[in-house]
Amino acid sequence: MVIPAFNAGRTLPSCLDSIAAQSVQPYEVVLVDDGSTDSTAAIARAAGVRVVQCEANTGPATARNRGVDAATGDVILFLDSDVVLPPGLLARIGEILTQQPEVSAIQTVYSPECPARNSVSRYQNLYYYCSLTAVRLYRVATFATWCAAVRKEVFLEAGGFNTSIPEPTVEDEELGYTIADMGRTILLARELQVTHLASYNLRQFISRRFRMAVAQAKSGWRSVRERLLKRYINIQETGTHHSRGVVLSILLTLAGITGLALSPFTGEASVTAAAVSLSLFAVALLCHTRLLATAVRTFGAGSLPSFAVLCLIDMAVLGAGILWGTLQFISGRRY
Repeated sequence: MVIPAFNAGRTLPSCLDSIAAQSVQPYEVVLVDDGSTDSTAAIARAAGVRVVQCEANTGPATARNRGVDAATGDVILFLDSDVVLPPGLLARIGEILTQQPEVSAIQTVYSPECPARNSVSRYQNLYYYCSLTAVRLYRVATFATWCAAVRKEVFLEAGGFNTSIPEPTVEDEELGYTIADMGRTILLARELQVTHLASYNLRQFISRRFRMAVAQAKSGWRSVRERLLKRYINIQETGTHHSRGVVLSILLTLAGITGLALSPFTGEASVTAAAVSLSLFAVALLCHTRLLATAVRTFGAGSLPSFAVLCLIDMAVLGAGILWGTLQFISGRRY
C-alpha cells in the first residue's frame, strides 16, 4: 500500500485507523511524506507505518512513484490520505486478484455520502460517485488513485506516473488510459465504496475544478486520437467518467453564459436572448438528471436548488478551464 501525503495531519489518523481495522492486513504500508510541514510523518511513524521522506513537495506523481520503488509487494494499492476504507476492502481486492488473474487493476468509487455537511463538498463527492457508477463497461479506462490497486508488474510496464505533471490533476487518469491501451483489464468495483474526508468551500472547489480542466485539456491535446477523441469527447463508451452528457452540458452552459453576456446589447430582443439562455441552462441540467435525482434521494428535495446551481457553476468552470488549457497548450505550455 502506498499513501502519498502532504500536510495530511487532519485526516491521516482516520485513514490509518481504517487500515488497521481491515479484516485482512496489508503486506506493508508505505507513506511518502511529500515535504509536509505538519505532523504527517510523526503520525505515520507512531502508527508503525514506514515513511519515505521527500525533502520538498514534489507532487503526487513523483511521490507515488517513490512509494512504489520502496514497496516490495506484488500488488500496489494507492490510497489518498483523506480516504477511509470499509473493513473488508483489502480482503475483497485480494479475492478478486486471486480469482480473476486477467484483472490487472481495480478501481473503487466514493460512497454517495461524505462526512462534510456543506453543499459544495456533498456535490463534489456525489458528482464522482455518479460519474463512475454510470460507467457500464466491465473493462474500464479509469484509474483514480483515491483508492485503486494495480499489479506491480503492470504498473512498471506502463511506466508509472508521468512526473511531468506536477499537480494532483491527470497523472492518475493518464496512467489508467495507458494501462487500458496496453490491453490490460481495469475492473471497476462499484461495490467497493470508500469515504472521502475532504471538505471544500466554493473558492477551493472552483480552483480545483478549473485546475483539473486545464490539465485535462492539455492532456487531450498531447494525444488527440487516443485521449482527446477517444477518452474526453467520448463519442462511444470507452470506460471513462467523461460522459457525452457532461461534454454537452459544458457547451450548453457556455452558450447560455454568452447569451446572457450579450443580451444587454441586443436591444428589444434582450428579453428573448435572456430567455434562450435560461432555456440552455435548463437543458444543461437535464444532462445531469441522474446526479440531481441521486442528490434528492440521498439528501432530500431541499438539496436540489443548491445542487442545480453548483452544477451550472461546475460546468462553467470546466468550460473555462478547457479553453484556458487549450490556449496554454497552443502557447507551448504542454504540462
